[in-house]
Formats: sequence, C-alpha cells, structure tokens
Amino acid sequence: MLGFWGLTVFPEKTYTQIVENSFKLSMAALDETTKPGRSSIRVTVDNKTFILCSLTAGKAEQQSLDLVFTEGEEITFSVSGANTVHLSGNYLPEDDGMDFDSDEEDMYDDEDMDEDMEEDEEDEDEDEEDEEEDETVIVTKGAKRVAQQAAVPEKKQKITAEQAVKKEAPKKEEPKKKEAAKKEEPKKKEAAKKEELKKEQPKKEEPKKDNKKVLANGLIIEDVKVGTGAAAKSGKKIGMRYIGRLTTGKPFNFNLGRGEVIKGWDLGIQGMMLGGERRLTIPPALAYGAQGAPPDIPRNATLVFEVKLVTLK
Repeated sequence: MLGFWGLTVFPEKTYTQIVENSFKLSMAALDETTKPGRSSIRVTVDNKTFILCSLTAGKAEQQSLDLVFTEGEEITFSVSGANTVHLSGNYLPEDDGMDFDSDEEDMYDDEDMDEDMEEDEEDEDEDEEDEEEDETVIVTKGAKRVAQQAAVPEKKQKITAEQAVKKEAPKKEEPKKKEAAKKEEPKKKEAAKKEELKKEQPKKEEPKKDNKKVLANGLIIEDVKVGTGAAAKSGKKIGMRYIGRLTTGKPFNFNLGRGEVIKGWDLGIQGMMLGGERRLTIPPALAYGAQGAPPDIPRNATLVFEVKLVTLK
C-alpha cells in the first residue's frame, strides 16, 4: 500500500529534512491564488541545487515530475518567485509520515490519502529515465554510491600512475635546469661587468672656454669671470680691488692708460666690464723691471694679480 506525500512551499522559505522513508515526487502545481511572473521550484541534494521546473501563472501552472528521494538523503526544497507551489507524490513502499524543518516556518502537510491505493506498475521502474520533455529525473544518492564504488579501482590506478610521473619528472628536469643555469651564468657575469664599466667610466668634462690671452709683449690675461657691465677703456677713471702675490694691496682708484700704474695694469685691464674679474701675469718689463721696487718687489720679478673691476666712471 502507498501513502500520499505532499508539501506546500512558500516563497522565500526553505524546507530541509533527512529522508526517513523513500518517496516519489510526481507533481508540482501553483496555488489557487497566483501572481504574475514565473516561479521555479528548487531542490538541494548533497550540497548541489537543481531547478525541478518553472511555472508561470496563466500559462503553465502545473508540471508532472518523476523524482525519487531515498532514505538517508538530506534534501531542501525552496521556491524562487512570488507564487506558492504545491508538491505532491507518494511514499515508497510504506505510509510513514515525514516532517520538514523550516528556517522560518514549519512545513504544511496536505491531507492523507487512503492507504488502500494499489501500487502502480510505473513505481517498479522508478529508477529509469523518463524521456518526455515535461518530466525531470534526478539521480538518487543510492545510484551515486554504486557508480562511485564501481569507479574506485580505476581512480586509484590513475592516481598512482600520475604520482609516479610526478616523482620521476623532477629527476629528469633537474639536469636540464642545471645546464640552463650554466648557460645563463656567463651572460649574467658579462652584464655585471658592463654595469661596472659604466660606473667606472668618468663623466666627460665639458670643454672649458679659453679666456686666456698672451700678448706679444709677454702679458698674460685670463678672464676668471667675465663681467656684464660697460668695458674699461683708456681715459676712464676706474676703481680696482686686487691681490698681489708678493704683497697684499688695497683697492685704489686711478686713471686707466695714463701711466698711473704699472704698464701691465694699463694694458691688462683694457676691455674689462664692470663686475668682471681677471688674473694678470705681468712680466718684469711691464712691471718694475730690473730695478724692482725694494724692499717688497725684487728685481726682474714677474707679478701675478687677481683684479676685479668694482667702479667705472
């Protein structure tokens, strides 16, 4: 004798139970009161969720199913959409009740049917697939166990072979890695040498401008710093600050080109611009000559002066 099994699945609620008595799910139908849109009934078995069918108000409001859930399976029913879905079927082979635990609300059981219903011939073929388009078949947990047990020896052999390949692979690859490392080592050394050479190479100094002039009379003029103002010319009254190599002089004013200073100055300062600096190396003939200027300047002394033009009138 077979017993009726039924479950009303409300939207946004889940119904979970470990199956105590095997049962067959045969029908999914929308509630009498429906809302527009599609509602899908789902079942979760072994942590995998499947959509059993989708129902649409006014178009497809019920769907035949052929699903068998065996004792010991943990299953969860839920519905997506705005409509309530009624599930119905029958227990196999006994008429034992079955309660579902809801995370928000207890499961509602429909009225029990007569236990005098005769077993239908279709129940004997419950594990066969139904090829009709409007029916869905789920492989039960029992069938999974059988398939897994049958595949165990082959799986072990495959893993063993893979492990053997993995163990041998490093041994074969190790010499190749060493050879590749040896080939790369000279290249690395060469690159390192190039880097060192680049660091050691001195930076090319920019050529300095030649600001040194040697006149025919032996006067050497070097512009240490070129000024930016007017140029000194004969007849101009100029002010100079200078340092002599033999004695330290003090700034003084004189008329350039009039013989008020040694000839080396009259000639060497010509053309200087205000703010400019020069180094004058003056031979004896343009300085104090053979007589010198005792006691500070000896005879035939070559004098070196660093001068700066500070005033110009």
